[in-house]
Amino acid sequence: MSSFQAAVLKYKQSVDSEIKKFFAEKIKKEKDKSLKKNYKLLQSFVLNGGKRLRPLALMMAYKGVGGKNNVIRASLSVEFFHNATLIEDDIMDEDEYRRNKPTIYKLLRDEFLNDYGEIKYKGSLFDRESSRNAVSNAILLGNILYSVGAECLTKFEDKKTRRALEIYNEAFIKVNEGQMKDMEFEKEFVSEEDYIDMAEKKSAYLVRASVEIGAVLGGASQQQINALSKYAMNVTLAFQIKDDLMDIDPNSKKGHELGSDIKQGKQTMLIIKALELGNKKDKKKLLKVLGKNNSSKKEIKKTIELLYSTGSVDYCTSFAKNKVKQGKQRLKKANLRKEQENFFLAFADFVINRNI
Repeated sequence: MSSFQAAVLKYKQSVDSEIKKFFAEKIKKEKDKSLKKNYKLLQSFVLNGGKRLRPLALMMAYKGVGGKNNVIRASLSVEFFHNATLIEDDIMDEDEYRRNKPTIYKLLRDEFLNDYGEIKYKGSLFDRESSRNAVSNAILLGNILYSVGAECLTKFEDKKTRRALEIYNEAFIKVNEGQMKDMEFEKEFVSEEDYIDMAEKKSAYLVRASVEIGAVLGGASQQQINALSKYAMNVTLAFQIKDDLMDIDPNSKKGHELGSDIKQGKQTMLIIKALELGNKKDKKKLLKVLGKNNSSKKEIKKTIELLYSTGSVDYCTSFAKNKVKQGKQRLKKANLRKEQENFFLAFADFVINRNI
């Protein structure tokens, strides 16, 4: 384990402890038994894995610009935001498990079936009461989680709180725009520019919001905020591209089978560039396997070889490295305290070298 990963683990334990404290307060205050149960459900979901990089980025930005107080409660805002989007992602993707545990949607559906059994009907969207009830309540719980995240930002002076909430809300709009674009990609082929726009909105904007909120609460100058913002956008985009590359790397510990993205038909930058750089024969081979969920290991292996031979892998690897380099250059202009600057530099190196 690297020193960076050790530091992340240390902070993760502190953030997890604060998450437990936050929900304990909510559960104790709530008189309604059903709502108490729902807050316990949210707590369990949020604590199920995750590196806590977003709250850590917020805290490091705060300290890096000279903030002197404990902002761990404020840092929960971006973690709750992130998990709210995961709840809704699981609904849209119809996923029943996340990190090897049932999703909110599945837990609610199973609970309904256990209490009432299945009730079938003919509706305009659903034909089973268990699904309608589970989807509806999962969306509501996601909304609540996002809102209690905003609540975590209201303990500062008015001007800082107002700007932090503005950043929080702006990021929520961008993330939802990114998710909408991602869903559009399921129906049509897209360009590299389209992919970058989607990835920036869906993934990078929340990390950007994390460092911006931390910087604002810490009293940063506009130059510092701008520099941290550019750092976050570059490095998080590199993180996403590296994630795509790990899908075809047999040595990665991503937690999915090799070529999972290919089987699901995801339009990653790897696929986009291979279709752009390959000849007609290459494209035909790639499209034959892309989205074929029952593809054999041999077919996946051949497709991965094609991604290499077209130059797509080299292009994406170089792209990610350049983004990390640009992010580091931007970071230098933030004039952070040395300890926090070193953390963000180590994070950038982790992004490009990671296999998890």
